[in-house]
Parts: sequence; structure tokens; C-alpha cells
Amino acid sequence: MYYNSILTPTVIRTGNNIIKDLDNILESAHLHYPRKILVTQENLHQIYRDTMGGFLDEVKIVKGGDLAEANELLTQFTNDDNVLLLAFGGGSVLDVVKYVGTLNLPYISIPSALSNDAIYSSVARLTSAKGKKRSFNVQPPLGVILDISVIQKSPRNLILAGVGDLITNLSAVKDWEYAHNTMGEPVNELSCMLAKQAAMSIWGYYEEELYSYDFLYDLGHGLITSGLSMTVAGHTRASSGSEHMISHAIDEFFPEKATLHGFQVAWAFITIERLLRKDKIFLARLTRYFDRIGLTEALERNIPWTDEDFYELIPYALKVRKRYTILNSVQL
Repeated sequence: MYYNSILTPTVIRTGNNIIKDLDNILESAHLHYPRKILVTQENLHQIYRDTMGGFLDEVKIVKGGDLAEANELLTQFTNDDNVLLLAFGGGSVLDVVKYVGTLNLPYISIPSALSNDAIYSSVARLTSAKGKKRSFNVQPPLGVILDISVIQKSPRNLILAGVGDLITNLSAVKDWEYAHNTMGEPVNELSCMLAKQAAMSIWGYYEEELYSYDFLYDLGHGLITSGLSMTVAGHTRASSGSEHMISHAIDEFFPEKATLHGFQVAWAFITIERLLRKDKIFLARLTRYFDRIGLTEALERNIPWTDEDFYELIPYALKVRKRYTILNSVQL
């Protein structure tokens, strides 16, 4: 009998005010390390340093999201270090620690916001010295600690960006199936199943529930499941399709017009549905969802792109990633 072996989280813990019990959570998960180092941003450290207790051996303050900073932090460790890194912050902090974790250093993800699937994924996005964002393949975290009381303090835009990033799994899976039907590209159905279920876990909510415990619980778990879909496949196909290619093209070639990743992929998703896929029934359902969850208004306020701009972005999108999607059907 043959089975696939995949990495899964050692611990996932969700609740209110649980970062104060972080040491006990790690102990109960049998994560015994001589050194536990917190990596976070200055503002978060100032707010939570007393709450997180005195079990930490060291705290390293980062700005996050910068490749040079990540490389500097990387030089402070070796493969022989018996250390557990605790990444506490938004996606930019988590990506720095994920990059450092490529040195085979274990780490735990403790998100302060749920703006994208960085909380549990095998990809880190960092900005180079030239201001360009680059993607790096990394190991996913040993576990994820979701303190809902912390996440409830994050800005509304970050929560909506997380919604945008997660719901676009539906677009990525469509693109993978399109590549399979058109080009014969193999599809991992388990990966697709996890990605779609992750997206659908937040389908029934309304804007008024964005800060509710139940919604943030499902959003957080959905983002983790989305990350797991990548681990199962060994790549990002089920959670990153044409909509992500458009977003990466904006980041790469038009950084002065870039905004939150979740907003960009959400705008690309609904634009692709309207202009390229043209499934009127699904588009109507998606539009109603965007309206009731608050994404429509958020995109109107944060996205400067038009339909004409979308078509002009396609050649750039095809440059940033060689991935067969619905964008390849457009006659340029």
C-alpha cells in the first residue's frame, strides 16, 4: 500500500485570551525547546509583553516583510540551534519568520490579524532591495495559535482582506480544473477539496459578523485549511490562480498602485468572473456575497483599476508566473 506523507500542524489552538497560556499550550503539545524566542513588531511587544508571560528567553523586534531584514535575522541562527521561534504579528512578520525557518528552525505562527493565508502556508512573500516582492518556498509552521481576542483588535480592512484571499480559492480551483481540461495538467483532488471547503466555510456570513468569535474562528481555520491544501499538493495551485497572477503583476510592475493583497485578488476574481468566465449564475451569487460581507465597498475604496486596466494587466500577469489559467484564453 502506498500513501502520501504530508506535514500537518503539531498543534492548533483557538480561543480568547490564550496567549497568556502560551507556555502551557506548548508544553501540552510536547514542544520542549531549551530556547523560545519571540519575533514580533515593536507595537505588539509593547501591548502584549506582560500578557505573554516571562517564559521567553529572548525577543527579537522586526518591521516585517523585508528580505534584507529576514536575511539579517537568519544570520543570528545556525542549523544546530535548539530553538523554537514564536512569530507574533501580521503576515509580514510571519513571512520573515517562515523565511528564517528554512534553516530548519521550527516555529509557531501566532497571527495578530487574518489578512491572508500566511498564517499557515508554504510560501513567504518578501520585498527585495529593489522594492519588488519575491516568493520563497518555505516549511509551514509547527502549529498555529489563534487568539481571537487579539485578532478582534485588528483593523476592519485586514479582516476583509483575509476574506478576499480565502474566497479566491474558488477561482484558483477553477483555473486548475481549466488547465486539466484544456492542457491535461494533473489535478490533486484532495488539495482542491480542502481549498474549496476552506473558502466555503465563510460563505454564510454577513458584514455585521466580521468581528464575531464564530466568524473569526471560521476565517482563521479556513486560512489554515487553505495552507494545508498547498502542503498536500506540494505547490500553491489550489489557492493561487489567475487572480493571484493579476495581484502579483500589480505588486511587481505597478507597486505605486498596490494595496492589500486580499483586496487585489478579490477584485481580480470578480472581474475575471464577469469578463472572462461569464457564468452568470455564479457571478450573481459571488456579487451578492461581496455585497453582504462588505467587500464590494472595500474594493470601491481601495482598488483604482478599471476593466480596461484589467486587460492591460494580463500580459504582465503572464510574465510573473508560468501557470496555465483562464488568462491564457485571452487573445492579446
